[in-house]
Amino acid sequence: MRDGPKTVFYLERNVDGTIGGSYRSLLYLVRLLAKDRWRPVVAFYRDHELVPEFRSAGCTVYLLRHPSPVKLVGGSSSVAQTPVIRSILLGLQKLINLRGASALCLRYLWLLRREGVALVHMNNGVATSSELLTASRLLGIPTIAHQRGIGPIPSQITRRIDSIAAVICVSDAARDNLVRQGVPPERCRTVHNGIDPEEFPASIARDAAAVRAELGVPGDALVVGNSGMIRGWKGQLTLVQAMARLRAVHPDVFGLLVGGVSDRYPEDVRYAEEIRALIDEHGMANRILLTGYQSRVAEFVQTFDVMVHTAVDPEPFSRSVLEGMALGRPIVATRTGGTPEAIEHGVCGLLVPPRDAAAMADAIDSLLKSPALRQRLGAEAKRRVRERFSISANVDATERIYRELLERDEPSSAALPSVASGGKP
Repeated sequence: MRDGPKTVFYLERNVDGTIGGSYRSLLYLVRLLAKDRWRPVVAFYRDHELVPEFRSAGCTVYLLRHPSPVKLVGGSSSVAQTPVIRSILLGLQKLINLRGASALCLRYLWLLRREGVALVHMNNGVATSSELLTASRLLGIPTIAHQRGIGPIPSQITRRIDSIAAVICVSDAARDNLVRQGVPPERCRTVHNGIDPEEFPASIARDAAAVRAELGVPGDALVVGNSGMIRGWKGQLTLVQAMARLRAVHPDVFGLLVGGVSDRYPEDVRYAEEIRALIDEHGMANRILLTGYQSRVAEFVQTFDVMVHTAVDPEPFSRSVLEGMALGRPIVATRTGGTPEAIEHGVCGLLVPPRDAAAMADAIDSLLKSPALRQRLGAEAKRRVRERFSISANVDATERIYRELLERDEPSSAALPSVASGGKP
């Protein structure tokens, strides 16, 4: 590479109103990038509270408008259901949506040229933005996708994978999911999520006693907590079911569900309502509290005597698990996705099957009954996150990929050497 910092253009496409792990992972990365080598430019599709922090980290920030897809076909109108009208509306719908996508693509072309971008990094996976991918391809800019999810990939995404030079996967589980669906394995590399084990605890401004007092939780009560967005696949309902099973043995234990509900997806709102209904059904409204979104999540995690990770679908590699480990919390987690890569069962936490309230209750019970076991698992979790999942290792691995791509004449066709940040546990 030539001397001087190269501009990397990042896109965070999340528009559901929550500040999740992808935002914070990106913020960690741009903060620690070697600024003598890399100049970060970040684009978001909506304003949010972390924008000032990105700017403080040395990022140029753009707030873009993403066109909402127009849907003209459907509904209860009998006229709209006639074949002729339906065909006309479908054509008009495609035309309107194509116009919006084309306008966004032109916007990206302008931005990439204006900022002199050398590399594009799509922060939300291979399906992030066809408009940005088209623009980067037209300009001959190598593009990286950061795969933070596990699930099926639409066939049209697989067909355009040749336009993506490399895919950074947050876990081996996320990588294997892509390879099974036809993504060339030589394009996929595991770089585990990382965390700064010093910075996260340092964000605590109030002690546990003050937070408990604010919530109305007695200082001597045991607390079982979950941290993460309230969402069906996150599985918080299973924790409520487990807590109901534990009532007879631990009647004074409190539960905390720390996380926001998206303002974009009605199914998330319904899921939160289902959780509240189950809490009320079991008469636990004064024992299980939903705190809503918290910007200083570490202050709440520190109050947990037992942390529970409840995902019912494969969790790629949970940042909330790393946060709990950094604070030395003993963790009960579902054995899904990349979670077993972070937690070794019986060593730094306990793993249980997803959707199994009985198994979850038994694991929580064993920890609530044994302060010594809680202390041992928590201490090992803290040691493990420092040794295997530091943010510095994550950034180093990511920068190596950047350098390798920019040093190639044809970055989209060559294989990448292994750069896994933590290795397999």
